[in-house]
Amino acid sequence: MYIDTHSKDSMQTSICAYLNTSLEELQKLFDYVSHEAQQDLYFDAGKANALFTDFVQEKIPETPINEILFFHLSRRLNSSSEPIGNNLYDLLSSSNATTCFLKEHDVELVLEDNHFVIIHKGKKVSLENSYETNAPYLRWRLGYTKRIDYCINGFMLKDLLYKNSYARDLYYAPELIGCLATFLDRPDICIDYRNNGTYYCFEYCVPLEDVLFDDSELLSPQDKELYILTKVLNRLHDYHTTDPDYIFDHDNPVIRLADTATMPSSYCIGKEIITESMLR
Repeated sequence: MYIDTHSKDSMQTSICAYLNTSLEELQKLFDYVSHEAQQDLYFDAGKANALFTDFVQEKIPETPINEILFFHLSRRLNSSSEPIGNNLYDLLSSSNATTCFLKEHDVELVLEDNHFVIIHKGKKVSLENSYETNAPYLRWRLGYTKRIDYCINGFMLKDLLYKNSYARDLYYAPELIGCLATFLDRPDICIDYRNNGTYYCFEYCVPLEDVLFDDSELLSPQDKELYILTKVLNRLHDYHTTDPDYIFDHDNPVIRLADTATMPSSYCIGKEIITESMLR
């Protein structure tokens, strides 16, 4: 069981069915929340969220939400468009389309002392100078810091995802590839990656127990359900009160798997090619 977060209409239909409520009742809720949470020119988001929480707790059925839609943005090389989502450690430590592409451009990432070392044109590249462009980011993603981040991540909502600045940032190449190319002063790497790849939104249906929310990592299963429902109600409230042309995607929850987890291809329920004209 999951809430369909593809679009405004699918969220309305899905949440009304799950909470056994009507669209008219939702609209009355949104009017009430707007009235109670508006403080002169200031909208009290905390107050609004508390009111949505009260509504959900009153309506929530015994049948649990046990899955979540997971929208992952990725430009994939045309030689590898499979829906499996490798964590960064597995991706960089194995032979695959990405590591072969880098090797063709005289770049290798070699595992050494539990982190990845950059080898460029046969020479080890230092990341010690934190003032160099992208050096801190590369140290973080390649395992130099205490906080390891190898996870595959995505977003909970798709309705406005292509308005998200992150969607535009990833259009030419994955974030790591782009930062690596800039650090090495190799713009040709990004150009070749774009010319030999396709930009996708992969859609996965993932067991809720496997997913972590970036801003709330320690939620119980019940709290995860509440989190999803209140976030969807907040987004639908935005549609109720604001012209869609002026709604943006900055509050789209970032979700991820554990650092050591891989997204199985069996979880994939679809993928969409993203063109530049779709990014608003």
